[in-house]
Amino acid sequence: MVIKLIFKPSERFGSPRLRAVTHRGQGVMRRFCESLPDDRLLHGNDYDLEGQLAKEKSLQSYTEPETGAKLTYGSSLVVLAHFVGCLPHDNETTLQVTFVMSVQDKEFICEVILPENSPIRSAIGRPATKKSIAKRAAAFSACILLRKSKHLDGNLLPTYTKQLPAMRNALLALNMKKTNEYGMRIKPDLWESSWGSVPDELFITVLELDKPQALRRPYQPLAVLTRTRLPKIPEFLLYPSTDSTSAVICTSLTTAMKVPPTKLAMLNDFTLRFFSDLFNKVYESETRKMSYWLAPVDPASRISSTVPHPETLIDWGTVELAMEEKIDWSIDAPDSFYTDKFVVDPWSGARRWFSVGVAPEFKPLDPVPPGTVTAKYMRNILDYSNYMYPKARKAAKLKEDQPVFLAHFVHHRLNLLDEITDKEKHDSLRKNCYLCPEVLRFSTLPTGVAAMGLVFPAIISRIESYLIALDACKLLQITVEPALALEAITKDSDNTDEHGSEQINFRRGMGNNYERLEFIGDCFLKMATSISLFAQNPDNDEFEYHVKRMLLICNKNLFNTAMQLNLPEYIRTQSFARRTWYPEGLTLLRGKEKGAKPPMHPLGDKTVADVCEALIGAALVSQTHREGPAMKFDHAVKAVTALVRNPDHEMTTWSDYYKVYNKPTYQTSPATASQADLASKIESKLGYHFQYPRLLRSAFIHPSYPFSWEKVPCYQRLEFLGDALLDMACINYLFYKFPKKDPQWLTEHKMAMVSNKFLGAVCVKLGFHKHLRYNGALVEYQIRDYVTELQEAEAEAGGSRDYWTQVKNPPKCLPDVVEAYVGAVFVDSEFDYDEVESFFKKHIEWFFEDMTIYDTFANNHPTTFLHNLLTITFGCQNYRLLAQEMPSIDGSPTQVIAALMIHNEVIGEGRAASGKNAKVKASSSALEKLKGLAPYEYRMQYHCDCSTKAHDANVAKMDMADLAESAI
Repeated sequence: MVIKLIFKPSERFGSPRLRAVTHRGQGVMRRFCESLPDDRLLHGNDYDLEGQLAKEKSLQSYTEPETGAKLTYGSSLVVLAHFVGCLPHDNETTLQVTFVMSVQDKEFICEVILPENSPIRSAIGRPATKKSIAKRAAAFSACILLRKSKHLDGNLLPTYTKQLPAMRNALLALNMKKTNEYGMRIKPDLWESSWGSVPDELFITVLELDKPQALRRPYQPLAVLTRTRLPKIPEFLLYPSTDSTSAVICTSLTTAMKVPPTKLAMLNDFTLRFFSDLFNKVYESETRKMSYWLAPVDPASRISSTVPHPETLIDWGTVELAMEEKIDWSIDAPDSFYTDKFVVDPWSGARRWFSVGVAPEFKPLDPVPPGTVTAKYMRNILDYSNYMYPKARKAAKLKEDQPVFLAHFVHHRLNLLDEITDKEKHDSLRKNCYLCPEVLRFSTLPTGVAAMGLVFPAIISRIESYLIALDACKLLQITVEPALALEAITKDSDNTDEHGSEQINFRRGMGNNYERLEFIGDCFLKMATSISLFAQNPDNDEFEYHVKRMLLICNKNLFNTAMQLNLPEYIRTQSFARRTWYPEGLTLLRGKEKGAKPPMHPLGDKTVADVCEALIGAALVSQTHREGPAMKFDHAVKAVTALVRNPDHEMTTWSDYYKVYNKPTYQTSPATASQADLASKIESKLGYHFQYPRLLRSAFIHPSYPFSWEKVPCYQRLEFLGDALLDMACINYLFYKFPKKDPQWLTEHKMAMVSNKFLGAVCVKLGFHKHLRYNGALVEYQIRDYVTELQEAEAEAGGSRDYWTQVKNPPKCLPDVVEAYVGAVFVDSEFDYDEVESFFKKHIEWFFEDMTIYDTFANNHPTTFLHNLLTITFGCQNYRLLAQEMPSIDGSPTQVIAALMIHNEVIGEGRAASGKNAKVKASSSALEKLKGLAPYEYRMQYHCDCSTKAHDANVAKMDMADLAESAI
């Protein structure tokens, strides 16, 4: 029926005639529609819905036992909508629920897809004869799942609420201030565990210098003899003089040396003489309490670990000579007597010399020659030589006709593990002393033995540090190379954990600190726990994986485990200590005690957690020379298990991951023609053959794609796994290619390799975007728009490898697909990490062979840019970027809050699911406030005087240098 209305051009809309005509037309249309038969009438989905719900006898309902709250098909949409509306999200996220309908056996089946940040991603309802009922059935199923997982409370209300700012401030304060005092081990377990027995055999470890000329005098190798064979000690550097260094070579012999009682007594006497003459420490002879013995090595011996008769290495003649207290002196001694002797002042532990020869031009009562090392008494040479106690000095009648000899003073620089300081350099310029022999003692130790003995404190201190580090590894039951074990537990400044910051109270001579090992250990910890969770919980969704992984790898968990293991006492926070290197357990008869109280050291909770990650890194790096992933990762896997102490990670070898993996049904089900075709295309493009094509299909299923269409889950599980695997491959590459770069640099440049912007470009480069399955026109538009821009940028780049940095960020689904594909390859290959490395080398490494082209990319990172702005532009050092996990109080996902504090004032903060993203947001927030400030404005606004203090400190250093120069 057509109704034709004719209006005159002069008639205005709303005139009485037009209103009458319109009203008459509506009446005609109404009568026409009412006259149609029932089968011609169209109704909406909700027409007579209440009647339809009443007729359906199979409809479910749920009543909460405690509160009586009832969930029905009718109320499920409202409950679900309320839940989705309460999900935490930022301003850029749109919370949308999608209902996807399908038909099966003439009935409707609906799948509801929730937003990506929902803990439950989808649910499928029971079949129904009406779409409206099927839709409510899906909503009902989703609500039941949410209630079972406690995301709805007993009143069917969401458990998500806003966190309290007060909690945030308290957590930040805890993160800044939280330190505790712990006892610090100064001796390894090996010494004390061997006490109590009189040995009949000993193991020899020979100590040599590769450049003995650095001592500036002849030397003789030294042997350390122990009840238990020492492990292989790595070479380490000594700095015995201003312009030369020497490596210490420790050779541990495999065969024990038989030691009869007479030989043991000789070794005992030599060791006690060694400490008495060189260091003025007189110990009681207690064989059962000796930690080790010392002996000179015959210089003519050929040293190797496989010497069949170790006793032949010992210079027994020198050992026997040392049993005498001293070399007797007489006034008639020939001039040759005064050549090449080690001379001891029995009245002063600080005065030791190497004799040069007679100085006939001087007499005992002559004035002390200019340039002589300053002493307490300087009236004349005889007075200079006599350090008797005051009463003894007055009573002494010394020979005034005795000879004078020249000797070189032994400066007490025991910490040879560090480069010589300017003060020590200045002191070493004066070494000549003119002495009278009557009040002095000529040691029975040859000068070669004495020369090596004077560097022994530094050597044994480093050896004991290695042994303590290995003791820490024994707590975890892992095998680690000594150098890496020590590096993992070394904290050489108060703020070692603040990568890129100026070090506070830096302790010299400790070697490498734990920073780099913590960097790679943290990555392996993330990968190991991700694999374990994926393998043992194949039906969990990405949200559950993240929550469980957070519980495993969080600093709090690592710290608690470390406390149970007493790990803080093994951490090294002090450089060489003058009072603690001596052997422990012996009764001291003369000399200064080391102190009754054991040394204590303050450690932050985060430092303890960082050391845990560094130990994992040490276990990983120690095994890199082994063949195959199993050998390469086994000890690191064991370390992770020991430190997380959680049923979700109980593996002790790499192969255990695959052993616990139960393949889900979707993976092993027969592939459709479409899925098999996808696997064939990917194999021809990338060269990897998939055993399970449905696993590959899962890597290309967008979360918006209904599960009911292919019965394959979306890529989010595989993406969770692939993200950790790809992180490991990238960090491995940077860690080994740039062995001298600090974690700050490594982190900044890793950002380029794992950024969404780069992985989105890789996705397009490999053509993955063509195989992605999704449900939504918006996703299609975003992908098409990005691909066009990227391909244009690549064409215009002329072969430049960083073309991808010039385009906008890709839709997140593209980088997700790359990570999901890596995860799929890993699972399909039965957890073969070599396949991950192969993908990295073929498709990623090429872009980063020259990392310098990404320096700008790294510097544009908000955190890096902020650091450079504060330190370089503003000259500020008193700032900290803090991050802390916020515990969930209502079942919501765990979040991390980060804040930038400048002179104890918070100026920027951010919140995200990870510490990395939270710090980026906090940095961006702070940059907005600091942008445009001149340095003087910054100093006024934030009361910063760092640059003034630095200037004053430099002036003070210059003044001291000028003073020293004028004194010289």
